[in-house]
Amino acid sequence: MSHPVPLLQSLRCRLIVSVVAIEIIMLSILVWNNISIIQSTHTDRLRDTANSMVQQIANTAGNYMVAVDYATLEDYLKNVVNYKELLYLAVLDRDDKAVISFGDFPDRARPAIDSHPAQADDGVFDIAEDIKVAGQPMGKVLAGFSLSLMEDAIKKSRVRGTSIAAIEIILTVIVTVIIGLGLTRRLGMLSHAAAQVESGDYSVSVPTESNDEVGKTAAAFNRMVTEVSSRTKQLEKEESRSRELLRENRQLIHTSLEIQEEERKHLARELHDELGQCLTAIQADAELIRDVSGDNKAIQTSASAIMDVSSRVYDVVHSMMHRLRPSILDNLGLIEALKDEIEAWKSRHQNTRCEFIYRGDLSSLGERSNISLYRIVQECLTNISKYAEASSVLIELENKGDELLLNIKDNGRGFDSALSAKGLGLIGMRERVSSLGGSMDIKTSEGDGVYIRIRLPMNNGSDNEQR
Repeated sequence: MSHPVPLLQSLRCRLIVSVVAIEIIMLSILVWNNISIIQSTHTDRLRDTANSMVQQIANTAGNYMVAVDYATLEDYLKNVVNYKELLYLAVLDRDDKAVISFGDFPDRARPAIDSHPAQADDGVFDIAEDIKVAGQPMGKVLAGFSLSLMEDAIKKSRVRGTSIAAIEIILTVIVTVIIGLGLTRRLGMLSHAAAQVESGDYSVSVPTESNDEVGKTAAAFNRMVTEVSSRTKQLEKEESRSRELLRENRQLIHTSLEIQEEERKHLARELHDELGQCLTAIQADAELIRDVSGDNKAIQTSASAIMDVSSRVYDVVHSMMHRLRPSILDNLGLIEALKDEIEAWKSRHQNTRCEFIYRGDLSSLGERSNISLYRIVQECLTNISKYAEASSVLIELENKGDELLLNIKDNGRGFDSALSAKGLGLIGMRERVSSLGGSMDIKTSEGDGVYIRIRLPMNNGSDNEQR
């Protein structure tokens, strides 16, 4: 299922943001560098122009001041003061008094002399130059140059550079968006198609559109989907066949178990009816022979031997009948049959404590449930005696109303749970539980005992008997 990608995680958004961020950084550096160069160029030009102009005025004014020809000096300076950036110009004598001044010369509060236009904080670049003739001081020249024209030029350059950078950023964004939309649209189609394939739709196909990298990827994706679809269909077919074989195999096992129990029941009945009656007749005849033999010791001994042998044979047959089909299960029910089986097992394993606990009404279980539960407990006790080396066993059987619980625990050696599915006994137990619609869980590890938990639905008895 395809989910919308958050904006900040979108490839399209990250591509545009990355390109724009890089563009802004690079253009900012470029604009800042250009403005610095322009500002440095303008300030250096103003400084050089001012110094050259004032130095030339100082050299010229010295000759006029020696001749005390201030009128000619004033005419000369009138041609100079027309320079557009010059705010004021003044010529001072040796007493530091202004003999000639032009513009807005601050005679009373003379400004401090600046060494560079960049250091002027009042908007005026103030400069001074000594007037000397033959090494003798004759006065000085003071001049002030406005920074407004330079600042306007710098401002215009800054605005122009910023505007160009902004236009370039806008164009970059537009181009990036166009390219990004085209690229991410096709990648989005691939992503959406991949989501459809993930959800099980193998009929999807992505248009290649062009023969570039994305187009080749789309073509490879289409080939991959076709191959995956073919293999998936084949796999589903094989899985369906396997499930059918498994179902048939389980049905065969369940039927085999039913037939096995039916044959055991029939064989036990035959042994009881036929062989049991024969042995009883042999014992009766042997007793009669012994009673009518009189004092013949040989006949009495033979008759007694026949009686002993027939009794032992009867015991063996009775034991076989009990293993094949315990009559107590049919006559007295599951609980009494389990009690009898557990007591017999405890008598053979006196060093192992075995406790049987049952709760609830268990008399309404069907024949299949009774024999299956009996065989499961019988198999567990057999496995415990063979492999567990346990000192304690607990068997719990409880009717909880809607389900039947059977718990079997021991404190023996346990085993690797990964091997639990390989034992034939455990497989048979699972199949018996499965045939009743229940579930079986095994918890064990080496050295930690075994815990088997079986759940059966309470409606399986009568239902399964009628099938």
